[in-house]
Amino acid sequence: MKRRFSFLFRQLRRKIVVGVAGPASHQRQAVVGLALLALTEVALLALTFCTNFLSAYIHNTLEIFHDFRLRALHNALAIVSFERSLGIFFEQPLQRWHDAYLGGWGFWNTYYAGVHPAVTVIFLVFILVRMFGWKLTRVNWKRLNEGAQPLSPPPDYAPLAPELSSSAYYASDAASAMVTRASFADMSPAQQYRFLRSVWVLSAWLAFVGFLLVPTMPPRLLSVCDFVNAAGANVGACLTTEFSFVDTIGAHGSLLWDWNDESVKTLNNPYAAFPSQHTIFAAWCAMTWIMLFGPASSTLSLRSPRYWLRAVLRWGSIAYPVVTVYCIVVTANHYISDALAGLVILAISYACVHFYYLFKSRRQSYESVPTLTTTLPY
Repeated sequence: MKRRFSFLFRQLRRKIVVGVAGPASHQRQAVVGLALLALTEVALLALTFCTNFLSAYIHNTLEIFHDFRLRALHNALAIVSFERSLGIFFEQPLQRWHDAYLGGWGFWNTYYAGVHPAVTVIFLVFILVRMFGWKLTRVNWKRLNEGAQPLSPPPDYAPLAPELSSSAYYASDAASAMVTRASFADMSPAQQYRFLRSVWVLSAWLAFVGFLLVPTMPPRLLSVCDFVNAAGANVGACLTTEFSFVDTIGAHGSLLWDWNDESVKTLNNPYAAFPSQHTIFAAWCAMTWIMLFGPASSTLSLRSPRYWLRAVLRWGSIAYPVVTVYCIVVTANHYISDALAGLVILAISYACVHFYYLFKSRRQSYESVPTLTTTLPY
């Protein structure tokens, strides 16, 4: 049943391509197919990037803000109590130490506001372009221009044979068959993209569920009394005797935006702290780099600039999530528990995707499943 549904879904997608490009031009079908793939991928990534804004819209639409704020405060105090019971509630002394000895709030505030989305977008664009580059090299443009023989469907789908044979879209090309493997290194760049993208998307949407079910007031709002949202409702808890956190962006500003900007007040969910998407995305970027490029190449000489470039990028990818966690804690935007929860969610997402690929590869190894392939690049 699942295989038939997958086949029918591919049929629908290919019908759209043939309908837009026409049945005669194979090259035009290839271009339209790539454009459709790019459009759907970009739409998925963009929607996933907006989970914070989507959670804010849902809360503002379905819940009275006063109740929303009380739930967020209750969850924040529960996290503080939990950290104190474990002896890891060090956010306040860490911020005071940083303010006394390091400072540089303009840099750290801008890092919090801008590096998080920018680096993630760079990594997503990189693996997406890498995937499309590989697909373009798999297209036999000359053969598409000359035409190709249609391919009959697997025996299980014999009723669709007349429909397939009437379309010039389908052609037999065993080299373009996509066989899922459990080992990441054995995957094609297209499969590696889907693997990494699936981990990122799943972890982001799991964090979205956390934003909905466990709204949490960040440390910076625990001692704030005069900060209001776009509707004029008080956002902070005003617990000035219990906490001494400083809202560093509100006090020192950043080069990109401020909490008082109307767009930020309208779109941002002020209680989207648990889990930390900053931590999830930063750790995902490090994981992506390590999985794609791995350790230093033994074939490169120590005198080679490429060796040192790879070394800098490798250690930089490891340091990036560490610096990000330090930034979100020292600027009082997250508790350390938020960061730990983000790492747990990323690990769960990776495990889910990995075991799905492992299950699928073993199933394909035990079943002799006929594969419908195409000269077109997907």
